[in-house]
Amino acid sequence: MPGKGLWLAVCALMLLGTEVTAGTITFVAPTPNTWVGRSDHLVLKLNNPEVTAVRINVNGVVGDMLAISSPEYRKAFQDFLIVQPFWDQGRNEVSVEAYAGKERLETAAAIVYYAPGKDGATVPPEFRQFVFHLADNESRCAGCHNMAPTPAQLLSTQERENPCFGCHRGMLKVTFVHGPAGTYSCVYCHKEKASPKYAVIKRDLPLCVECHEDKAGDFARRKFVHGPIAGGMCEVCHDPHGSVNRAQLRMPVNRLCLSCHESVAKRPHILRTPSGEGHPVSGRKDPSASASGRDMSCISCHNPHAADVRYFFVNNAEDRMELCQMCHNK
Repeated sequence: MPGKGLWLAVCALMLLGTEVTAGTITFVAPTPNTWVGRSDHLVLKLNNPEVTAVRINVNGVVGDMLAISSPEYRKAFQDFLIVQPFWDQGRNEVSVEAYAGKERLETAAAIVYYAPGKDGATVPPEFRQFVFHLADNESRCAGCHNMAPTPAQLLSTQERENPCFGCHRGMLKVTFVHGPAGTYSCVYCHKEKASPKYAVIKRDLPLCVECHEDKAGDFARRKFVHGPIAGGMCEVCHDPHGSVNRAQLRMPVNRLCLSCHESVAKRPHILRTPSGEGHPVSGRKDPSASASGRDMSCISCHNPHAADVRYFFVNNAEDRMELCQMCHNK
């Protein structure tokens, strides 16, 4: 079902890329039949100077008419337009209409596949990964963007000096920002000398433990390790840049857990009360001392990473009643 094919913000930048479509409208980024892991930008080039407005349709949701005909706009941005999309997960059918006054000059279409938090393994083979930092693209952007920053600029914690911030600041507009992203330490993970440029050479656990080595040590000491952790897949649950959820989780705790443990939601959990319901796992404040005022959730009782007991009880006690007594101290 089409969800939020809406356009939060509209801006224009002088940004060029590899042109793949002839005619009035060119999809610059992402290009048609590619996949992206983030919902950052849709960049269009309008090759006809008579175009005065553009309207974008994503999965049947039609956006407002975007006027681009003012002299100020043309002087500053020429014939380029960037909109910030909210892609739906999976296939996104995008159509763009270009107008000269009330006359529609052309409609161009593209399909973009959105796989948030994925490495491409589950993306259909007909979609290739979209990569922006290629030599041709960067050379065309150099008029407005610093595409050859010095090592000092890449390591700068100042917004005005750091070259990554200008285009990628949107990923920091969340409540919980990962430390390296919040200090613009992008090149700690994204290597300038990688191929393609700024690729992440190491992913998931091998990269994460370079900072979180205490976690790796704790996991190694435990008898039971949660599946994703055992597989070294930190990014399955955590966004490495930031999130609206604590600990940079990709979803709220319970929804994230149930995305794998679907059967838990189909029956009362732990016990059946006289009302026919199970133990509450949401909607109430967690009474345990370590909860810090948070609502109850799966992690009120279960450690999401590792433990010494089979069901990952947070107190590492074999006796289930000891877990209950954390809150029900009678």
